[in-house]
Amino acid sequence: MDGILPISAFSRATLISANTLRAYHESGLLEPAVVDPRTGYRGYRAAQFGDAAVIRDLRALDVPLASIREVLAARDPAVTRRVLAEHQERMRARQAHIEQALRVTTELLDRPAAVTPAAVTERDVPSFAAFAVTGTAREDEFAGFLDEAYRTLEAELAGVPPSGPYGALFPSEFLDEPAPVTAYIPAAHGTTRLPGGRFAVAGFTGPYPEMSAGYRALGAWLAGTSHTIAGPVRETYLLGPGDGVPEAGYRTEICWPLHLLEDEC
Repeated sequence: MDGILPISAFSRATLISANTLRAYHESGLLEPAVVDPRTGYRGYRAAQFGDAAVIRDLRALDVPLASIREVLAARDPAVTRRVLAEHQERMRARQAHIEQALRVTTELLDRPAAVTPAAVTERDVPSFAAFAVTGTAREDEFAGFLDEAYRTLEAELAGVPPSGPYGALFPSEFLDEPAPVTAYIPAAHGTTRLPGGRFAVAGFTGPYPEMSAGYRALGAWLAGTSHTIAGPVRETYLLGPGDGVPEAGYRTEICWPLHLLEDEC
């Protein structure tokens, strides 16, 4: 057909593999000019070289497909600048995360004892009333969910001081997919009652992204007992954002509810 390149030639001209071109077609990012209804063969026009080059360059920078789709749809330099600025912020956050991981990894390799630095104690916790909000979020969305949830809960308090520190509940098993999360604020007139019981508690001081040290301590402690986790784990935020302390001074208690053997009850 006049002016049409088969996918193999278009692939070579754009330096984008045929498999990737097929994936771009299926996602609606770069659709072929024609598709043979009988064979399914794809054909592209030379005018699509520009779009292909934009896609290839932006993917090399790890720009998400949704953002690239926005750039191509707008064909507006202002939109392109905004999308790239947003991506730059994501990359800076990723760089900070990588630097933190390198720092923690180096510390763990240099000082193996740092794997379980937190002391663990057992504690009986009474049930209490609270206002609570439950939602679903991924790990990297927990902070945003909790911030929004606490704003909602503070409105429910109606100016009455909370009866304890803010907290959150997470599943007893860590999940890669979005997981249920409950934010709560203790209050005598709260509409939700959180159960009490026997808990293993690890105190942690420091930024939230480094709190895995407290979880490792609880895991090591649990491995030396006959206990199991009896339900959602709790994080109690004794000092945190809004308390006028730096992140290094944040204080959190990680609480695992325990299922005890019958002869220990």
